[in-house]
Amino acid sequence: MGNLCSTTGGDAPSAPAQAQAPPRQAGRSQQPETVPNVEHKMRKGVSVRDVYKVGKTIGTGGFSVVKLATDKETGQQWACKIMSLPPPGKQYNENESSRADIFKEIDILIALKHDNIVFMKEYFEENNKVYLLMEMLEGGELLDAVLEKGHYSEADARSCFLQIMRAIQYLHSRGIVHRDLKLENLLLVRKKDIGHIKIADFGLARRYMGASAMTTICGTPQYVAPEIIKGGPARYGPECDLWSAGVILFILLGGYPPFYDESEPRLFEKIRKGKFDFNDDVWSVVSADAKDVIRRLLVVDPAKRMTLQEVFEHPWCKSAADDKRELLKTMTRMKTSVRMMMAPPADAAGEPAMETMKSGAVLDLEEQKLADELAAEAR
Repeated sequence: MGNLCSTTGGDAPSAPAQAQAPPRQAGRSQQPETVPNVEHKMRKGVSVRDVYKVGKTIGTGGFSVVKLATDKETGQQWACKIMSLPPPGKQYNENESSRADIFKEIDILIALKHDNIVFMKEYFEENNKVYLLMEMLEGGELLDAVLEKGHYSEADARSCFLQIMRAIQYLHSRGIVHRDLKLENLLLVRKKDIGHIKIADFGLARRYMGASAMTTICGTPQYVAPEIIKGGPARYGPECDLWSAGVILFILLGGYPPFYDESEPRLFEKIRKGKFDFNDDVWSVVSADAKDVIRRLLVVDPAKRMTLQEVFEHPWCKSAADDKRELLKTMTRMKTSVRMMMAPPADAAGEPAMETMKSGAVLDLEEQKLADELAAEAR
């Protein structure tokens, strides 16, 4: 699923009160961006292929390719994410990541060490490309593992949810907001082992300091918090991650998203109103406490939304009960509808300017050259 991102000038400590959301067709801001200095964290003196045997392609994206990399000295396997790196000072468009975008992601990833967050070992910069050496996660996406499980219960959903919340707590304690939490970004260390989830893809993550506000309109439509798309200038904080966690929990327990429409404007209107219900028959076997957590996370006003502390103190989250009652209707609903319902909505006219990042759209000649080089890497 595509994600969305636009900005009136990038995330900043504050935004002018009179600022207005740009029109839908507006391109990304060309104002100078601050590029984090992460050079001290770069592996120097050797090339990536001096240290690693770079092998087969294990994943691709619009502006990245992921290849299997084996440490020549230890034999340990890593995932090597390769991205095009625009030259310094180059103007960029909505279809590529700027140098600032890439180095912000590196700056955040290299500092994170948590059991439920993907680990980045080091990175190399060579020939207008960066090579990120990430831990190898072989378990695939959480949703696929849930669908393949022979038995899935409310206790399983709680275990998954608490792992996600512990990762969010760690990020927020370090002034980092993910901004794109969704099922596709929840990966497993081992196949079918939902007891060890890791949050991945920090391309939209940003550092958040004190009372400053983020202003970039970004995220993934079905998971985006209402304060990000409320209209007018976007000003929001880390509470947006808690909304997304509420959407994830709703899907883990119900098998479908709380807000759905094939039209993006209608979808966003539903999100802004925050109206959802538990009337579907799948909820008849889900506990009242579990539904209470969802209800308190999916609150439109971020100031009234459940906090991290309140989540961990909630009876459902503190419960040691191992409810083995199988969520058969939830599993059936997931298998028949969740992939379709989480597809990107169409008809975005009239909404605040949002851009699909790394979409693989038409590139100029220089960008096409970099894209061709990545394609060669993938072969």
